Amino acid sequence: MATVTIQNVTKAFGDNVVLRSFDATFQDGEFITLLGPSGCSKTTILRIIAGFEKPTEGEVYIDGQLVSGGKTFVPPDKRGVGMVFQSYAVWPHMNVFDNVAYPLTIRHVPKAEMKNSVERVLGIVHLSQYAERFPGQLSGGQQQRVALARALVAEPKLLLLDEPLSNLDAKLRESMRFEIKEIQRKLGITVVYVTHDQTEAMAMSDRIFLLNQGVVQQCGTPQEIYNTPANQFVADFLGKVDFFKGEAGNGKIVFPAMNGQSIPYTGTRTGKVDVAIRPENFFFTEKGILNGILETQYYLGDVDDCRVRIGETLVRVITNGFEFRNLRDGQQVSLGVRDLMVFEDNGYLERMLEINT
Repeated sequence: MATVTIQNVTKAFGDNVVLRSFDATFQDGEFITLLGPSGCSKTTILRIIAGFEKPTEGEVYIDGQLVSGGKTFVPPDKRGVGMVFQSYAVWPHMNVFDNVAYPLTIRHVPKAEMKNSVERVLGIVHLSQYAERFPGQLSGGQQQRVALARALVAEPKLLLLDEPLSNLDAKLRESMRFEIKEIQRKLGITVVYVTHDQTEAMAMSDRIFLLNQGVVQQCGTPQEIYNTPANQFVADFLGKVDFFKGEAGNGKIVFPAMNGQSIPYTGTRTGKVDVAIRPENFFFTEKGILNGILETQYYLGDVDDCRVRIGETLVRVITNGFEFRNLRDGQQVSLGVRDLMVFEDNGYLERMLEINT
């Protein structure tokens, strides 16, 4: 197992600075996710940890040993790190057993020891019965598990995964994310996982580092980042949310674009504010605080995804699927609000709970 310490790491390609002063400590046995849009440098961080890139400034330590920084650079194969890439990168001419055994083969591990190690890790990833098959005979999810087994067979201190599920279909992605998390729990291994998929990050992580343009916007547990986002970028990136322009004062927030309707407000903000409300935090009720017309519904089975017109504003409301049978397009509706977030122009958050329950 491994602790990773990253101190003031900056990475530039020529004059283009892609990562700025990244500081973090990943604890032994943690599942860390680097989350963000394409081009935010999350893969760059992973490659610096692995040793495929050198930091322009700063230092990287694995288990207290300096591996990158100053005049020190430990090559990737000496860092005790396993890595799984976005592409499966399995050899088509080798069967599953030989693919997984490859890291041990190049280390000249004795055959009996190799056989035991490969069989153990194939059991962990549920591929024991496929040991003699070739990659062309496997599904995408099975090939991804081969790549995962190959990374685990050498018992790395640290496992790095670079968008390993992005090539899989939606159902397979969902099942694989839980499998990877269970493997991590079973082995107690430290994992650093790169993705742009917020659902993966929420489901798998102990902590999330959310990046934008090479800068960490917020670090915390999934619950912390989802419920108390540090700024509007974080609120918008993680989960569904709508922003509404309002005027705060006199115990309420007035929404000019909602025909001047308002909601109670006991916070400290005054003047122009941005109010962020997640669609699941609206609910239909007989006597709510916002009134409008149900414009349309999208029945998705488990949920009813609705759009409510309030003045010039279209409000998204996600409620349970059973509501679909009680609602009809064009009817007058009233909305309550369970939870909202209030931002000043500078983007800092004030959260209000139980506005109307």
